[in-house]
Amino acid sequence: MENEESGGKAVGGRIHKVVFSSEQLPAHLNDQERFSLWRDQWNALYGSVELRRAPDRPFSVDFEFMPIGEVGIGRLTGSIDRIKRSKRDVASDGADNFCIGLHDGRSDIISIQNEQEVKIDRDTAVLLTNAEPGQIIGGPQTGWYAINLSRDRLLASVPDAEGLIGKPLDASSPALRHLGQYAKFLMDLKQERDPALDLHVETMLVDVVALALGARGDPAEAAMRRGLRAMRLHDILAAIKSGFHNPAFSSQTVAQRLGLSRRYVNDLLAESGSSFAERVLEMRLQKARAMLLDPACDRLKVSEIGWSCGFNEVPYFNRRFRNRFGMTPTDQRERS
Repeated sequence: MENEESGGKAVGGRIHKVVFSSEQLPAHLNDQERFSLWRDQWNALYGSVELRRAPDRPFSVDFEFMPIGEVGIGRLTGSIDRIKRSKRDVASDGADNFCIGLHDGRSDIISIQNEQEVKIDRDTAVLLTNAEPGQIIGGPQTGWYAINLSRDRLLASVPDAEGLIGKPLDASSPALRHLGQYAKFLMDLKQERDPALDLHVETMLVDVVALALGARGDPAEAAMRRGLRAMRLHDILAAIKSGFHNPAFSSQTVAQRLGLSRRYVNDLLAESGSSFAERVLEMRLQKARAMLLDPACDRLKVSEIGWSCGFNEVPYFNRRFRNRFGMTPTDQRERS
């Protein structure tokens, strides 16, 4: 896998979401053996730490990590009740990225770093760093989000970030609240990631973190401008996803729905790497291919599948499908 490296450990990259759950471990192992195997997997990917499992309940944990350029989003839930990074751990891998710790609605957790102890609940977040010793102590059901950022990337936007390490952040602030919501949205995505959008998502996350940490002056103004464009692009893509089935769907339809100009919609899409027409066509083709491969759609004619995906002309549907996948829709169905 391709990663952006910071001290030899993954901070971000151009890969799909990593999901590692205790449910995936061999069933014949006992609780301690399953924990030991999961701990080794964590340390191989995420950095050198000491992990402790809660002794009063069965070992169960879910860990997800999504790398996006120089940003990584992690989500951990389960019966890990302490994550500790010692001086030896810091020296062993040299990782120095920053991390925003966010509560995910389960038990409150405690962070300790820079001689500061912070209770992380729904109203609080904290800025941490892998470059210094520290620990996270969980409750009965640990659950939290971690937004990882490379050191250089964050300091370029928030030069005084070092002075905020270990201190509580007001999670009720609009920027930090939006960061938590967007992190959850990204981690819950079921469809394939769009590589052309990775840079925009990465920039938006860094900008929102900078605003949440109190960026001022030119960096804050630039972050607000970029963040607004990124959020509007997200809304445009969501509108396309919900409406591409309609043969009459157009960029004007999206613009009117969102209260934007058609030119602005097309400009933002062009910045993302694909035009409105290209995105709509790709969504229609992918949906049609999925239906052709789905036994539940066997009773539908190929033409009916094309119409249901937004194609109003069967010859055009056949031609575009063949150009994209190297075979006709009928061939695709027969091969499946």
